[in-house]
Amino acid sequence: MTTRVLIVCKGNICRSPMAETIARTRVARDGLQFHSAGLAAMRGFPIDPLAQDVLASHGYDGAAHVAKQASKGLMLQSQLILAMEQRQVAAVLALCPTLRGRVLMLTHWDDGADIDDPYGRERDAYDFAFDRIESCIRQWRTKL
Repeated sequence: MTTRVLIVCKGNICRSPMAETIARTRVARDGLQFHSAGLAAMRGFPIDPLAQDVLASHGYDGAAHVAKQASKGLMLQSQLILAMEQRQVAAVLALCPTLRGRVLMLTHWDDGADIDDPYGRERDAYDFAFDRIESCIRQWRTKL
């Protein structure tokens, strides 16, 4: 059986592709798939250059990423949906109420707080988001 984990953020060019890339590398095992999408996706766009630079500086490669929209179908195919912000959890549940219990914060095992969107900000905002995301992925690794 395949377990699909969908990681969502707003535009699917910074946080969720960073999380998808890290998770695919750190949590890779048979039957576990990671995907990402945006609730207001910048469809067709590549990963943000600063997000890719931060990933690369830590040995990850998200260069092949192409942003996609978080559709109802994509969400319903997922056994777990991880969001970057509480309002994204609410938006997913508003679109698909049957997913209650399968939509959690990426920070669920940490402090449950939002991971701020670094888009359009300085490099340190991307570094901070990366550190939070990578730490949370390490915590999820033992739970999946």
